[in-house]
Amino acid sequence: INTVKYDNTGLIFNGIGCLFWVICYAVLIKTIIKKKFVEMPFFIAAGNLAWEFIWSVFYHPDTGILFSLSYQSAFLIDCFIFYYVIKYGADFIKIPEIKKNWKLICIGLLIGWIPLNFFFIYNNFDTCIGANSGYILNIIISVLYPWVMLQTGAQHYSKLVAWCKMLGTGLISVSMFIFYPENYFVQTLAVLVLILDCYYIYLLNIKKKAIEAA
Repeated sequence: INTVKYDNTGLIFNGIGCLFWVICYAVLIKTIIKKKFVEMPFFIAAGNLAWEFIWSVFYHPDTGILFSLSYQSAFLIDCFIFYYVIKYGADFIKIPEIKKNWKLICIGLLIGWIPLNFFFIYNNFDTCIGANSGYILNIIISVLYPWVMLQTGAQHYSKLVAWCKMLGTGLISVSMFIFYPENYFVQTLAVLVLILDCYYIYLLNIKKKAIEAA
């Protein structure tokens, strides 16, 4: 762990936040196996996989080998998730044109996301741990989650995933303020993501209670 460049407190917050994301992924996989449903929106599932591929193969975070291994582990887990997005995702799509070309669309999105992530880093728009690009992806996740949940039904979605995402990203966001005190771009994204994640938890609870009362 790179304790020379990065503050210990920030590394602790970042590490605990990553652990919450591990739990989030574990519950996602359990849901996939049990319900044959992937609750992560397909557009951002492709973006996540591309981001982790780039940061596992072409670039590596300078927070140390332990964090680098966590990125690579997340990449392997996301390969599994993306496979099932392709396998099961079309069953929950209502637009015929998208449903018909589902596999092609998913693969096309992945191929499109890879150079976007690569050149974002190559052209020095990112930090050495992928914070800028990571939070751009994160805010897309936070915007899509409630929208897709309302389209497909709250019964498919896990409150534990919602809480783990909020806590995981929230704790990592604390480290962003510590690591990058002058990076107002990523700080703004972090605050917006927290607000959206809290709204999603609130909305999901309302929808779950309505289902239980029906």
